[in-house]
Amino acid sequence: MLDPYFVQVATSELADLTRALELLDRADLNHRYRKMLDESRQLLTADQIRLTQARGLAKRLMVLIKAAGPDFPATLDDEAREILRAGEAKADDLVFRPEEA
Repeated sequence: MLDPYFVQVATSELADLTRALELLDRADLNHRYRKMLDESRQLLTADQIRLTQARGLAKRLMVLIKAAGPDFPATLDDEAREILRAGEAKADDLVFRPEEA
């Protein structure tokens, strides 16, 4: 098995995470979560990142969705909710099934 630290992932494959993070910019987040969001989006500007970084971004997305609050999805239109669900699904794949992601 390859060491995940050395496995590279094209950020284009993380488009669902990127779109979900963009949606979270609408959420009422405190400065710490906002910093986490900004750092995550900055990391996604590279062409490739390590698999370990991609998994970290997925975990951050999960944290930020919780930080946005349980009512946040209700503030979104149907298309935005679907984008958020797709981001969550990609995050789940990276965190819980990295060999499939």
